[in-house]
Amino acid sequence: MKKEVSDFVAYLKEKEKNKSINPTDQVEEPAVKYGVKFSDILLNGPVFSEAQIEKIEETRKSINEWRTK
Repeated sequence: MKKEVSDFVAYLKEKEKNKSINPTDQVEEPAVKYGVKFSDILLNGPVFSEAQIEKIEETRKSINEWRTK
């Protein structure tokens, strides 16, 4: 058993040594199911309307006034 473990460790070390690492390689963006990129989902996702943004700002203002009392 000890021999098998040491052989496996030697194999992993050799594999790592032979791996060519190129710093200019770019990491590929993971694809979501059906081949849609995650960044596309984020960029094309829902956004707040102007009315919703105003309501959020009013709510924040009310909360801040309540906290300072």
